[in-house]
Amino acid sequence: MCKEMLKKLYNILAISILILVLGGAFNLYFSVGYLCSILAHEAGHFYTAKYFNLKVRFGGFTPFGAFVVHEETASVKESAIIAVAGPVFGVVFALVCYFIYLLTENNTFLVLSYISVLMNLGNLIPVKPLDGGFIAEAVSPVICYLGLPLLLYLFITSERIKVKVILFIVLIIGTYQTYVLRKKYKEDKYYEIDRKFKVKLFSCYIIFLFILVIGIIYFKILGNVADLISSIARF
Repeated sequence: MCKEMLKKLYNILAISILILVLGGAFNLYFSVGYLCSILAHEAGHFYTAKYFNLKVRFGGFTPFGAFVVHEETASVKESAIIAVAGPVFGVVFALVCYFIYLLTENNTFLVLSYISVLMNLGNLIPVKPLDGGFIAEAVSPVICYLGLPLLLYLFITSERIKVKVILFIVLIIGTYQTYVLRKKYKEDKYYEIDRKFKVKLFSCYIIFLFILVIGIIYFKILGNVADLISSIARF
């Protein structure tokens, strides 16, 4: 009981700090919108896990975002569907923000749309514990092998300390998870899945990636993203 109370207090404190910091640096619309973008993504995982009749709960916030916790899935197929639902919900939220921008011409919603697209695109890198890793393991470990060099490249080229820390942690966990997957993939029945579903899943994954990349390119065409973010900053 005491532990649950502490978790609730921690989450309330985390939300309050996020809104105060981002609200102070930008504006209230941005701070609340950023929080909603995180929750929209997690809602995708939450309700899809519910659809599979799994016990699921909101795990809480971390310095890097939020997470949900659900019981073990019956197969890698279920795990992949739950994983892909997060980015799908996240992109729907990005579209909602973009339409609000078109109606209001408020740059805050354009920035929120861009950030949501970028975060969900990054989450689709095919390495666990990212959503893309759970999708990739349902298709082939080979896809995960491609994700590791990409993470390493992003880590080397990134200039922001927070991004480097996140990428480093994901890279370490991802390397271990990929090693474990390689050993289990051919032996564990959990990974048995029909070829038709693999083709459908991989096709959807590639199409979704393509759409998000086009989205990022579109934002770049609209103008300098750094200038766009600066336009809503208080200082």
